[in-house]
Amino acid sequence: MRNTPLQVRGVTLIELLLVLAIMAISLGFAVPGANQLYQSNSKSKLVNTYFGAFALTRSHAANTKKVAAICPLGKDNACIDDWNRPVSIFPDADRNGKPDNGEIWRVISKGSDRFQVHSRTAGSGSFHFSPDGIIHGAPGSLVICPEDTSTGHMTYIAVSRGGRARQVRDVNGDGKIRLSWGGKVTCP
Repeated sequence: MRNTPLQVRGVTLIELLLVLAIMAISLGFAVPGANQLYQSNSKSKLVNTYFGAFALTRSHAANTKKVAAICPLGKDNACIDDWNRPVSIFPDADRNGKPDNGEIWRVISKGSDRFQVHSRTAGSGSFHFSPDGIIHGAPGSLVICPEDTSTGHMTYIAVSRGGRARQVRDVNGDGKIRLSWGGKVTCP
């Protein structure tokens, strides 16, 4: 009996193409799901950032016994209505929309370019909390708008007169949020 060495065999072109086709089909299913997951996580992080910022502003007002403000600041260090910029938390006893004595307690970055944030604060672009933790002046809200409103990631954050934030989401991806009292919110 003769001992012949085993033939070492490589991968044929057909086998290679078959594996690549299977991988391409698998990625075709995985990539949209991964993108949706990434967008969902980005939105959750953004919403939680604003919830934390409102809670921190309220806490600073109560702890320092001063009116505290939260808003984006412009070049002149005054509140502007552009919530796609970093947001500052500061004492504002005279409610002029400027940090008292230039003191800023915290600056918070939006952190995601996949969403636009619009305020509903009657043009002031700011929220003020009194030392007892309630909203000083009129309450307001933020609308978080995704690049594509059909994803269902549109979110409305309302700050109540009592100083507490709550969120309402676009549950069906139609780009409209229906509020409990019958109002509708859309992205601009």
